[in-house]
Amino acid sequence: MNEFSNEQAVNSAMAQTTPEAVVAAAAAGKNDNVKVTADGVNVFYGEKQALFDVSLDVPEKAVTAFIGPSGCGKSTFLRCINRMNDTIDIARFEGSIKLDERDIYDPSLDVVELRARVGMVFQKPNPFPKSIYENIAYGPRLHGLARSKDDIEEIVVTSLKKAGLFDEVKDRLLEPGTGLSGGQQQRLCIARAIAVSPEVILMDEPCSALDPIATARI
Repeated sequence: MNEFSNEQAVNSAMAQTTPEAVVAAAAAGKNDNVKVTADGVNVFYGEKQALFDVSLDVPEKAVTAFIGPSGCGKSTFLRCINRMNDTIDIARFEGSIKLDERDIYDPSLDVVELRARVGMVFQKPNPFPKSIYENIAYGPRLHGLARSKDDIEEIVVTSLKKAGLFDEVKDRLLEPGTGLSGGQQQRLCIARAIAVSPEVILMDEPCSALDPIATARI
């Protein structure tokens, strides 16, 4: 997975496969305010177990990186944090993951609301088959974050600027997002993720398929 840096704090979680377990260990940088807590997390895909008793705390307002060999369960664990594994029929979750001390696997929890609070950017760009503008506007409109067209436009522009894409697409916002280059599509997906002001952003190797210039921009 790509390494990330932050001027305030960088926390690194090393994950590697052993015969019994995927081990996650918190390393540099401490923060007393914990945002996400995992306790005894096990994940199964059918009969195959992908995660073994993973427990760790993730601090708020920090960058945390999970680093480990291919197939050790990094993506599986990330997908647990916003319950994306729920979309896989053969996936089964055991254990506990809490966001701000609330169990996100509580049956009473609204999964749509959870995914608004915990955004995700995948390894491969996956823009919606909509215009660049609608890719960004869809989430805020769905979650009622804007009261008017002007509010939506402000969110679209601000999100694209934060993702470093606005100057490249400002004159073609009504064109399909799928028509952008790979690096631009990934930045569009980042802009889409931050448009709903998530509290947590999960990034699953967002630059692994991109060239160095696109990686630097992201």
